[in-house]
Amino acid sequence: MRNSVTSIAIWLFASFFAVYELFITNGFYGVSLQLQQHDLNLSVNAVGSLAAISSLIYALCQIPAGIMVSKFSIRIILTLSSILVSIGMLIYSHANDVEQLIFARVVIAIGSAFAFVSIAVLIGRWLDKDKFSLFFGLTQCMGNISVVSANMFLPQIINFLHGWKNTSLVLAIVGFILAIMIGLIVKSNPASKLYSTQQTGNSARTLALFKQLTANKQFWLVTAYAGLLLGTLFNFGANWLIGFQGNYDSHSLAHSALVNSVMFLGVAVGNPVIGVLSIKLQTRKKILLMGALTSLILLSILILGPKFHVSTALILYFLFGFSCSSAILSYSVIMEIVAPPLQGIGVGVCNTVVYLSSALLSTAIASIIRGEGASSHNILTIDKIAFSLFCVAVAIAFALSSVIKESFRK
Repeated sequence: MRNSVTSIAIWLFASFFAVYELFITNGFYGVSLQLQQHDLNLSVNAVGSLAAISSLIYALCQIPAGIMVSKFSIRIILTLSSILVSIGMLIYSHANDVEQLIFARVVIAIGSAFAFVSIAVLIGRWLDKDKFSLFFGLTQCMGNISVVSANMFLPQIINFLHGWKNTSLVLAIVGFILAIMIGLIVKSNPASKLYSTQQTGNSARTLALFKQLTANKQFWLVTAYAGLLLGTLFNFGANWLIGFQGNYDSHSLAHSALVNSVMFLGVAVGNPVIGVLSIKLQTRKKILLMGALTSLILLSILILGPKFHVSTALILYFLFGFSCSSAILSYSVIMEIVAPPLQGIGVGVCNTVVYLSSALLSTAIASIIRGEGASSHNILTIDKIAFSLFCVAVAIAFALSSVIKESFRK
């Protein structure tokens, strides 16, 4: 019983770091971006750079994060990561131009990069293997609830604290407190697994591990699936949806943030539900397939369809987020088809693809908006043309899901 409580506590406090960094990167960034654009007179190019830099740096750090998590103390790594994100928010609170904002986002991205890799490995070490999809789904659920909370309450919080800079300072203080708690509670390995884990980390050569991973075709298929589906979800929600919704129905920032929060609420609800459903139905492939197809249909309707009543749009965005949560099973598949020494690196590589995809999509969309904007004054039409690229990405994810093999072990 004591070991079970310890395992849950370790998973929970590691997950709190994911909640914290997602509140910032998928919540605070999106809600405060328009305010920063106004206060600092940022151009479209600057906004595109801000949107891309976080995803790019996060992506580049994922493979090193996977290697480090496999070989070094996760407790120390998560503690230092929390401190890094806090330092980034301190820089944010003093930023006066786009260069300082970019530097802050780089620091935050480096710290954030260790969150989900660490949590995946901790779940694999401390909890039963058949519960991975449930607990990883619960971590994602908490993270997305934090994004929902950010979108719902940050406009009021920012107003109460007299601006996004003061809000950044408060978030920095929260991060420093979290770093202390993680350092005191999180442990890297159960005592019974300490020796074998260290032996694996010391004996396995990084290059050999990469060669094994490179040869696994199913790993790359499911990784590409996750990259396209999650890259679309994160990029659309964190960087573009609030502005798109404002252009779409001319409502306030608070209303547009509510729409964004409802989408992430769908993801939050979907993550554990999809995990449990996959266990009950004993399948990964079918849920990956149906998730991508449903996401494609809903996103096409939302971006390319006619204007909907507010309540209808909220329902559709919730269902879109719910369907996208099928991508959580990509990580379950990775944990099932690769050997334990490869799991941390595998999750890191998958996250690299997810955020590189997000960065590339953001750059492409910003280019389309600039190009179309030079010859058109219909902002909503320009947005629809640019965001149709998201539909293409999800369509490719659906095609890939048809050739992913079933990995559920009955």
